[in-house]
Amino acid sequence: MKLLLSTYSCFPCKTSEPGVAWRAINDALREHEVWAVIVDGDQYRELNESWLAKNPLPNFHPIFFKLPPAFRWMCGRGPLEALHYHLWQEKLTGVVRELHRQIGFDLAHHVTYGRYWSPSGLRVLDLPFIWGPVGAAETPPRSFVAELPLRYRLLESLRDGARKWSCKSRALRHTAATATIGIGVTRESCEALRKLGVRRVEQMPQIALTDEELAQFDRLPEPPPGPFRAICIGRHVHWKGFHLAIRAFALFAQKSPDAELWIINDGPFRGELEKTAAQTGMSSRVKFLGVLPTYQDVLQKLGQSHVLMHPALHEGFGNVCLEAMAAGRPVACLDIGGPASQITPETGYAAPATTPDEAVAAMAAFLEKIDRDRPLLAAMSVRAREHVKRNFTMRQINETMRSFYDQALASHAQTRRNSSARI
Repeated sequence: MKLLLSTYSCFPCKTSEPGVAWRAINDALREHEVWAVIVDGDQYRELNESWLAKNPLPNFHPIFFKLPPAFRWMCGRGPLEALHYHLWQEKLTGVVRELHRQIGFDLAHHVTYGRYWSPSGLRVLDLPFIWGPVGAAETPPRSFVAELPLRYRLLESLRDGARKWSCKSRALRHTAATATIGIGVTRESCEALRKLGVRRVEQMPQIALTDEELAQFDRLPEPPPGPFRAICIGRHVHWKGFHLAIRAFALFAQKSPDAELWIINDGPFRGELEKTAAQTGMSSRVKFLGVLPTYQDVLQKLGQSHVLMHPALHEGFGNVCLEAMAAGRPVACLDIGGPASQITPETGYAAPATTPDEAVAAMAAFLEKIDRDRPLLAAMSVRAREHVKRNFTMRQINETMRSFYDQALASHAQTRRNSSARI
């Protein structure tokens, strides 16, 4: 088939939105010819073209376009990025109409950005249309937001306001109405798609692990004996919830004097995290390791730890949780969004997202439980690896997406036949 993909954020990498798009393109290329529309900015063109010059992909046609100069400055500028993206998608409607006139596509698939509250420019084509996987419908209870510093409360208000405003837009409702299949990453996102009017909604992970990645994580050792080590891996932004992890660790560490919490990476919220560590008396036992030199260094630290703590307030998916489970590390998170959709009671713990204090206490109790019962930790480690291999491989995701393509083609053809019969 001739496929048209909307991949605003896309370049050769393994993680985040660009990696999601890149994997979708490479999978589709196994059987089809692919045209992918990508934003011409933030070095996306340079990164893609330099890679493709060294690694040609037959049947792949990247198409770069950008907004007029008056709007380009918004690209990559925090909250203004959402407005830039919305305008880019509106401009995309004219671009894809002309492309479809010239090429004659068989199916359209919106990949990135993967958020339910942004319309897709592909909605204007009379084609089978796959929308997603999309997320970002996760909303933490107000009590979790209320305890954040003012700046971050304002950011959460902006996020909520943008979603509410966009959900009233005709463009988003049109996207929902024309989607043959809408795919949500989490239960919250699936419900949001239904409320928008998507006729058929499916749930599927945004990303999964390749056989090579699974083999890499398999080589990491089982959780080691000795002092307990919890770990957080990710950008230091408020919504990752690492401040809750520190508080839960501090409560648990009162009964485990040799335990440590390692925090990898960096970001704008680091100062607040350091403040939380100081306020809880854990400055000497919460180790801020910063940005490690290589990914192998990150894996080494993961292999020396016992549990991943990722109590994100609204994580759309959270690939780090998959990686931790593939490495045999249980995951402690909140019962919200992507992390909660990945784990089971046998592979981790989703603390009730009722109030911050209750969630912190529940996570602390889980840490104490697996620290004192190392056979239980070992059993959870084995089950975590099995769980990922059974449910979160790229082979499974690719097979599911191929079946969605076939089903979308059949559904669209049936709809057209029904319309012709009524006429």
